[in-house]
Amino acid sequence: MTVAARKVAMATPSAGNSTALSEVPSYIRGIPLRVVRAAVLLLAAASLLAPLTAFADGVREKHPNLVGGELMGRGFALTLNYERFLTNNFGLGGGVMAIGTSDGVVGVAPLYASFLAGNTHSLYLSAGGAFIGGGGNFHDYESTWVMQGSLGYQFQSDGGFFVRPLFTFNQATSGSGGGFLLWPGITIGGSF
Repeated sequence: MTVAARKVAMATPSAGNSTALSEVPSYIRGIPLRVVRAAVLLLAAASLLAPLTAFADGVREKHPNLVGGELMGRGFALTLNYERFLTNNFGLGGGVMAIGTSDGVVGVAPLYASFLAGNTHSLYLSAGGAFIGGGGNFHDYESTWVMQGSLGYQFQSDGGFFVRPLFTFNQATSGSGGGFLLWPGITIGGSF
């Protein structure tokens, strides 16, 4: 590089040709700053989540039906659950549980939607509700809906075995006096 070329490359911009980083480009000036920030955050989130959904044939696409027993968790005691994954990441499920009390039998029927971000090893998120009905009084919720959200981890092997430790956040509906309960649980089963 010649001395003249080096001087041109190192020259500071003139007042007529301003390229300072502190100036907002003309194509962005009319857009509110909150819209630009939201767009940047959305693009960043999409780029971070893109590798998680790039699996061509995930384990739940090979084995979309999950059947298992859940100790504690959404059904409060022992629940038999069935879950159908519509994609490798999104599924719908339900369960049944009945327990005898001194006042009769109480049934619990959780219904939920699940989201898994990964494949074999994954963060597990679900939202739904459990209907508690029948005779008796179970955890002060009698014949009511309990809104539920679960957070956990799921391992599902290519052979079909799965295990899912989780925490379920239970919020009773206002008709039953409200109330909040954080309840641990674990689901173990198979998929086909």
